[in-house]
Amino acid sequence: MLENSDDIVSEAALIAALEASGGVGFWMWDIVTDDARADPVTALLFNISPARSRAGVSLSEILKAVYHADQEHISQVILDCVQSGGSYTAEYRVCSPEGRLRWVFTRGHFYLDELGRPLSGRGVVVEISDSKSAGTAFATRDGSTIEDALNKTADLCLSLHNAVSDLGDTRIVALTETLLLEIGRQLADRQRSPSNPSMH
Repeated sequence: MLENSDDIVSEAALIAALEASGGVGFWMWDIVTDDARADPVTALLFNISPARSRAGVSLSEILKAVYHADQEHISQVILDCVQSGGSYTAEYRVCSPEGRLRWVFTRGHFYLDELGRPLSGRGVVVEISDSKSAGTAFATRDGSTIEDALNKTADLCLSLHNAVSDLGDTRIVALTETLLLEIGRQLADRQRSPSNPSMH
């Protein structure tokens, strides 16, 4: 029986997805059921086939792809943010299907229900290996209120992308993805700026 190419996790599939997406991907997570789903580029960056990602995977499975030296800190900041809601930004390495390390910049936002319990999350992932060959991984909470214009824009654009996806208009979806990619690049550039202390 031939294996469906949508079920394959390979370097070739990842490169094709990165080229098709411009290096930007998206994810959403139902925290109550621990059901995370992502587009093909995000799935493949985290060593999950697009078909399995559409069916839903657990957060722990996604975090397995984070490079071991970065995993503990990145996971802790994200899980802390899950418990109290709000946004985070992070930059870290993931290990590709064939063992290659790739740098990603991620921004996510987590939501609580009316009783203050973790409910859901969504975010953007930008593959930034070409602009970052070395450095230190970081993750930082942005808090429950966001005063900074670029971070506000990122959160609003994430909400816009989710709403536009329901319309099914591929041209508008592509425009929001282009905007998210540029916002992700600017956030990543600013985090690496000498005026911004690294988070360890």
